[in-house]
Amino acid sequence: MQDYFLLNQNKELSTEELLNHVWKNDLDANSEVVWIYVSYLRQKLQSIQSSVRIEGDKGGSYKLVK
Repeated sequence: MQDYFLLNQNKELSTEELLNHVWKNDLDANSEVVWIYVSYLRQKLQSIQSSVRIEGDKGGSYKLVK
């Protein structure tokens, strides 16, 4: 997921798009899985005091920004 965010920096990515590109063949993956992994990635970015952050939208989209 981190790689996909980096390849699409500053682009709004929908939950559906993340599911299709990151969890391609995992039929059990859903929006909750995306939310959990985005949360993990946010925590890791904060722990290293990165200037990069992931912004979220109430509609379920995310964007990696500097």
